[in-house]
Amino acid sequence: MNVPDRRDGGFTLIEAAVALLIATFIFVALGQTISTALQAAGERRLEQQASALTAEVAEAVRSLSYDEVALLPSTTDPSRIPATTFDPGTGVEVVVEDAVGGIPSQVTTETFNTITFKLTRYVTWVDDDPLDSSAEDYKRLTVVAEWTSRGQARAEELETLIALEEAEAGASNPSYGAAFDPPFASAFAKEGTDVVIGHTITNIGNRDDQFDITVVNDLGWPVSIRDATTGTALVDSTGNGTPDTGLLLPVPDTGSTFDIEVVVTVPAGTPFGERSVTIIEATSAHDSDASASASDSVGSTGAFSPVDVDLFLKSGMGLSASAPVGSPSTVAGPNGTTFTWAGAVPEAITVSSDGTLELYVTRRGTCAAGTVAFNVTVGTAGTGTWATVASGDIGVSTCDPVLVTRVLPIDGKSVPAGDTLFVQIDITKVSTGSPSKRGLTVEFDGLDAASSLSFSAVRS
Repeated sequence: MNVPDRRDGGFTLIEAAVALLIATFIFVALGQTISTALQAAGERRLEQQASALTAEVAEAVRSLSYDEVALLPSTTDPSRIPATTFDPGTGVEVVVEDAVGGIPSQVTTETFNTITFKLTRYVTWVDDDPLDSSAEDYKRLTVVAEWTSRGQARAEELETLIALEEAEAGASNPSYGAAFDPPFASAFAKEGTDVVIGHTITNIGNRDDQFDITVVNDLGWPVSIRDATTGTALVDSTGNGTPDTGLLLPVPDTGSTFDIEVVVTVPAGTPFGERSVTIIEATSAHDSDASASASDSVGSTGAFSPVDVDLFLKSGMGLSASAPVGSPSTVAGPNGTTFTWAGAVPEAITVSSDGTLELYVTRRGTCAAGTVAFNVTVGTAGTGTWATVASGDIGVSTCDPVLVTRVLPIDGKSVPAGDTLFVQIDITKVSTGSPSKRGLTVEFDGLDAASSLSFSAVRS
């Protein structure tokens, strides 16, 4: 009798239970792995959302002007955190606050898929060089996004630096530069005498600096530079062999400017009319490519002394060297009218500069807003017209006189003794109203409105 072999009959109950237990462990482990992966993906999405929110806030702040990048005080911004300093991770910095700052709220919230993000802005001053005089070199914007996920507090931070465009800051990117005021000047002197011309040098960089001063005269005339305050020659404070301004702080700090005087000697025997040009250059001691220059033109009057001529337009339609007194007088005429002021010259002169006409004008017969224009001509009865200059359109909106200043190219013209010098005004335009009625009123002969012609000359 054959007995069947039970080993060929399938799983026993114990074997099935063991297999089921092993499968359970596998599926539980797999489920935990999938759950962890899904949770991690969700956290990454939240981090990405926080990064996008901080970038959006930073972009909005960077669109503001430099002065507007500041936090409002707590009296204006209820969300303002009452702290005067903040540590972005690089050390404690002072918070930038402005009563009219451009960031309306320091703290705001944004909600996405039931998750609320708190966005906090910090604006602080960065002092990139503790050894210089400025503790406010540029600004640091820090945006912090905070949220809670699965019971845990999380945060994302974005930081950006904001500097003035014209003076970009940063320890690795300082700026250097200077400016002259005035950049151009002109003067005259008798041969064998000195001309003194003043200039102000300003440090327009964002670092303390000294500026080497060099001068070149195209004709080789003697030139020296001195401190305008002390009257003494400039010294070499940097030890490089070139005189300089001494230490100048960055604008707008007190001590950012230095006044100099350029002394040009007109050599003895230099004939009338000969001119030289002196170039004064200020070069940064820290950056040889950062420099500025001024140009001074000096003319010789030969053996004659220069004089300043001021001819006032007087009520008798004449030119007078005497200063006006009393209330202003007026003369008026419709469009197309010509006014002429003239006066005899008692001695022969040669003009040694362009002329400056200062004319006070209003609309004739009305205070309504409008536009007027005229031509001004200057010359003498004997030599004829020297120059004619158009005023261009002049806007007049009230009854108050408008000062019109025009430069007349009369340099080098001569007037014989006894000749008659004249200034002529021809009205060429009235924008509104009847041309036969509307015109121009010229105010003259008064302390408050003294129309005049000014120039330099030499007695010949």
